Amino acid sequence: MKKALCLVVVFVLSLSGCSLLGPAGPITLVDDFDREISLDEPAQRVISLVPAATEIMFALGAGERVVGASEYCNYPAAASDIPRVGGFDGPNLEAIVALEPDLVFAASLHKDAVEGLEGLGIAVLALDPMTFDEIYANIELIAEAIGEVKAGKDLIADMKSRLEAVNQAIGQLQQEERPLVFYESWYPGIWTAGEDTFINEIIDFSGGKNLAWGISRWTEMQEEDVLVRNPDVIIHGYLDLSIVEPFAQRNGWDVVTAVIENQVFFINPDILSRTGPRVVDAVEELARLIHPDKFD
Repeated sequence: MKKALCLVVVFVLSLSGCSLLGPAGPITLVDDFDREISLDEPAQRVISLVPAATEIMFALGAGERVVGASEYCNYPAAASDIPRVGGFDGPNLEAIVALEPDLVFAASLHKDAVEGLEGLGIAVLALDPMTFDEIYANIELIAEAIGEVKAGKDLIADMKSRLEAVNQAIGQLQQEERPLVFYESWYPGIWTAGEDTFINEIIDFSGGKNLAWGISRWTEMQEEDVLVRNPDVIIHGYLDLSIVEPFAQRNGWDVVTAVIENQVFFINPDILSRTGPRVVDAVEELARLIHPDKFD
C-alpha cells in the first residue's frame, strides 16, 4: 500500500513539473565574469552562442531546450537543426530576442552582446574556462541553470573516469619518456597555447610535455624559439594543410625531429579547442598518437 502511494505521489509531482530533489527555482548563479544571474526557475529556452556550451547541453540530455545557436554549433548532428542567430563573434540580437529565450550562453568576446541583451532584460551566462577544472565548473553551472544538477555530476564523473583510464594505460612515465609536443593553432605568426590552458593539460594528460613552457595562456611564439626547442611531436588543427605552408617546406623546419620522424599529426580542432566534454576525446586521441605502444 505504501509503495502504491509513493508511486501516486511521484506521478502527481511529475505532472505538476515538480522535482523530488527540491523546488524548481529560484536559481542564483555566478558566471565566469563574476556576474550574478538570477532565474525564477530552470531555463527551458536556451540560446547558445558558444559551440562548447551547445555540446554540454546535449551531453546533459537537454539539447531540445536549445532554441537558437551560433553558426559554428555543429555537434552533435542534431545541433544542425537549431535556428541560427549569427556567427560566433557577431550574434544577431534581434534574432535572439525573437526566440524569447530564458537564458543565453555567451563567451568572453561577446561583451557588447552581453550588455545589449542584459539591457533588454535577458539573462546571460558568460563562460570563459581556461583549464579542465574550469570546464567542469562550467558544466556544473550550466547543469544548475537548467535544473539538471545530477546529469552534470554524472557527466563530469564520466569525463574524469575516462581520463583516469588514459592515465592507467600510459602508466608512470619518466620525463624522458614524455615527447616534447608543439601545438600550432595559427601560422604564419605562430600562435600556440602555453601554461594555464586546457591545451597544456591535454598534452600533459596524454603523456607529453608542452613545448610552450614558461609561456602563459594563448600567445604568439617566435618561430626561432620553436625551432630551438625542437619538438618531437607537432599537433595542428588545419583542416586543409594547403592553406598554410607545410611544415617540411618551411625554412629551417626540415631538421626538426617531429618533421624528420614524421610525427606531425592532425587533431580535429572541434575536439581540441572547444571547452566542452570532448576535450577528453582529444586526450584519448593524442595519447594514442604519441604512445601507440601503450594501447591495443
